[in-house]
Amino acid sequence: MAIWKGLWKKEWLMMKGWIYATTVMAVLLVIIASAGLSFLAEGKLVMSFMLGISLMMWILIAVCIPIALLLNSLWSEWKRPDVWLHSPRSIYQLFGSKVLLAAVIGFTYMLLPGFTLAVYATVTEESIEGLGAGEIIRVMFGFTSSLFLAAIGFMLIGLFLAVVYRVIKSYIRRGAIFIWLGVLFISMWLFQSIMESELYWKVAHFGQLPSIFQSDDINIGDFYYALSAGTMYVGQILLIAGFLAFLFFTSAWLFEKKVRL
Repeated sequence: MAIWKGLWKKEWLMMKGWIYATTVMAVLLVIIASAGLSFLAEGKLVMSFMLGISLMMWILIAVCIPIALLLNSLWSEWKRPDVWLHSPRSIYQLFGSKVLLAAVIGFTYMLLPGFTLAVYATVTEESIEGLGAGEIIRVMFGFTSSLFLAAIGFMLIGLFLAVVYRVIKSYIRRGAIFIWLGVLFISMWLFQSIMESELYWKVAHFGQLPSIFQSDDINIGDFYYALSAGTMYVGQILLIAGFLAFLFFTSAWLFEKKVRL
């Protein structure tokens, strides 16, 4: 545990300035943009309208924060082989500390829209038909967790594509972007082919799990959220977890091979 604490502390000290600056700029952007759109649409400041716009903007920011933080941390040390070659830690520990910090910071960003939505519904006494206090908490949990999982997937996919591009560019100075796009399209074609295969369908639909939510449309002020009770399967969860683990370990392996060359 001491190893991870040391790595996280090092990552935090390196990236805290970026995190603080990004947070301040994001808050200012959301406030100014929501106020400006409220004036354009309503002719005055309407709090319910501003809240809806602010939440949607913050959701987009929250999804992008983990991958932005991770790539900033990674590229800041890309041209410092001493960090990778002379560290007693494995490449997976070094990569893992960056991924975990980005995930934790991203999760913190994602708590804000869910918490704000719950407080707004309580303070303004908005009625949500068919939902009690416990159900509202579950709605906020579903909202935040689905947002977080989407951000993690986006972060690891972005990490993999960024590392692949860097590796290609290190060998081919001109035209690297076209080769990278070719790799991207081939990967998308393979991914789509696998998802349409009969084997994937059988594995993904193994072990149906009961849904803890009921489908509902939530309206709070000018904010709309569709809660889906989509069926989940054990096989689907395992495939998603395996795919994300593959992206992480492959990215770390490719990065280490490039550094050691």
